[in-house]
Amino acid sequence: MNDVVTYDLCKSVLRNIKKCLPSNISQYSVHEPNLSTKVKKELNKCLSSTHVSSSGKYIDKLSESLKNIIGSKYILLTNSGTSALFCAFNEIDITNQEVIVPSMTFVATPNSVIHAGGMPVFVDCSKSSLNIDKDDLEKYLIVNYKISNGKCKNKKTGRVLKCIVVVHAYGEAANINLICKLAKKYNLEVIEDAAGALGSVRSNKHVGTVSRMGIISFNGNKIITTGMGGALIFKYKKDYESVKHKISTARIQHNWKVEHDMVGYNLRMANINAALGYGQIIDFEKILNKKRELYQRYCDIFSNNKYCYIKKSDNSSNNNWVTNLFLKDEYLNNHQSLINYLQNHKIFVRELWKPMHLLPMFEKCRHSRIINAVKSWQTGISLPSSYYK
Repeated sequence: MNDVVTYDLCKSVLRNIKKCLPSNISQYSVHEPNLSTKVKKELNKCLSSTHVSSSGKYIDKLSESLKNIIGSKYILLTNSGTSALFCAFNEIDITNQEVIVPSMTFVATPNSVIHAGGMPVFVDCSKSSLNIDKDDLEKYLIVNYKISNGKCKNKKTGRVLKCIVVVHAYGEAANINLICKLAKKYNLEVIEDAAGALGSVRSNKHVGTVSRMGIISFNGNKIITTGMGGALIFKYKKDYESVKHKISTARIQHNWKVEHDMVGYNLRMANINAALGYGQIIDFEKILNKKRELYQRYCDIFSNNKYCYIKKSDNSSNNNWVTNLFLKDEYLNNHQSLINYLQNHKIFVRELWKPMHLLPMFEKCRHSRIINAVKSWQTGISLPSSYYK
């Protein structure tokens, strides 16, 4: 690609991005928290109460707010989304068993599989989105797995395949119902990694509620942040009670005795973190509306662009956490030049997640023929997507 085309491409993208963003800001990151006066007020209340650790009213307030948004009776707050994922895998027991994971995900997903004793097997995303393609997944299962004595087993290794992780990538709700039907056919559990998808709904169900367990992240770059934090969503009360006990150091409830009945974990969210999240979540509908407006501006401005495009979702009820822009095939070689150009103009875009099967610690893991995830990574950039006032 010649220098004239590269320069014109970069200028075109920069100009269009700026048209979508407020002009009174000196620099733009992919996603920043908007810590309003309300948020600071709730934090000050928490500090005044002195309940800043694992107990306090903000744990309950944030939990209740989430239950209302998500539509689940059973939600636990954790100290990170990664902890929530680990707890989900630990609860279904994936020790020495395989777990299907999309290669297009954040590293926390396969890391959690490894920490819980499982082995990730990576599959591709679809051409039209960054989520698992159900048809390609089914073909991979047919070729590589069989049902034996009621268990799904790898034809070559003989290992049991225990679970499919469905990642709702960048907040876009995957077609979880179709994948759950496929999982049932192969006697597989399904865990939903909805880390960035709080507020995303498909078929009138909030993500994370269709499968046995789902998780949300409240990291600093998420639509609602608690600084560090996450949440586990449960379908079944027995799972909720079991994990609640384990993440509370397996302490036996008593007014003064300090005793424990098993090896547990200390993975709870702190009250002060919950206060930070609660101060934002009380304005959640307003935040979602701002996100939708920005996403639509991006879609409109890039609708007929010569160089790039936005993949349109088939679901209109996403939270639009992060909007991703993709270069057309013939401009793939301009990817790094474009990112560098935007960074130099204080538009701090990022690459998409590098596909997991390309990372050194996962290079020996089994995987399908992964084409779409690699292409998306090579052509995609995450745009500034904060909920600007």
